[in-house]
Amino acid sequence: MRAAVLFAALALLAACGGERVAEDGPPPLYKYTALKEAVTDARQTLPVFWEAYESGNPAYSDFALNVTTGSDRYTEEHVWLTDIRHVDGEHYAGVIPEDHEIRDGLAPGDMIAFLPEQVADWRFREDGKFRGAYTTRAMMNLAPDANIDNIRAMFHDSPVP
Repeated sequence: MRAAVLFAALALLAACGGERVAEDGPPPLYKYTALKEAVTDARQTLPVFWEAYESGNPAYSDFALNVTTGSDRYTEEHVWLTDIRHVDGEHYAGVIPEDHEIRDGLAPGDMIAFLPEQVADWRFREDGKFRGAYTTRAMMNLAPDANIDNIRAMFHDSPVP
């Protein structure tokens, strides 16, 4: 009888302990001042993204938005979305790209609905180099001694045209 009660208690503990609770707030990297400022700058220049997106200019491609959404890891996860579309009114949606490798419960191909106020960053290619990508630029600047010249070469000097 004692063994059965002990087994039942252990089974109950194992069942309760397996549930992952999302950490409150954004990933730790987004708590750095440089990343907070990057999000602010990206939000202030978001009209540049929408103008390019709607322009039909063939020099512009690879449009993506970084939005905040909940995940298995954080209550405010930052995730890049592609294939952006206007759903209705102020609602938008985008797709998690194939290169998404973070274990956050979100999977490539998932469609995420979002509101404009959830946009944290934006990017697009202009003549083969990225515009925007404020948070990525900030992350590169957090590692000034890293040999990332090949990555920096993928970006225009200025985030805006």
